[in-house]
Amino acid sequence: MQERKMTGFRWFTLVMRWIMEAGVVLGLIYWGVRAGSSVEMKILLAVIAPAVVFGFWGLVDFRWIGRPAEFLRLVQELAITGVVAVALFLVGSPVLGLVLAGLSILQHSFVYIAGDRLLKERR
Repeated sequence: MQERKMTGFRWFTLVMRWIMEAGVVLGLIYWGVRAGSSVEMKILLAVIAPAVVFGFWGLVDFRWIGRPAEFLRLVQELAITGVVAVALFLVGSPVLGLVLAGLSILQHSFVYIAGDRLLKERR
């Protein structure tokens, strides 16, 4: 398989992805701190929520499904960022939720505009 050249647009898309994923982690931590009723619960939620979400994100590999794998990965990623955006809205930060949702939609759009895919072929 031929390696694709890393253009400025592809770098921009990669940076956007990093910011989006950091936003998901920070959003989950923020949700945990705001949603918890005691200090212990705040800490527990702030640690467990990102671990569960990123565990699910990384654990599920759709490549074995074949052709619909790319679409399922896109749905999974949009669902995760959507859930975090709603969680931010529910704890009183609708602007942060909208920013995260918008960033996710833009980043995923740019991936396909750049001619990339979310799932890379196994080597």
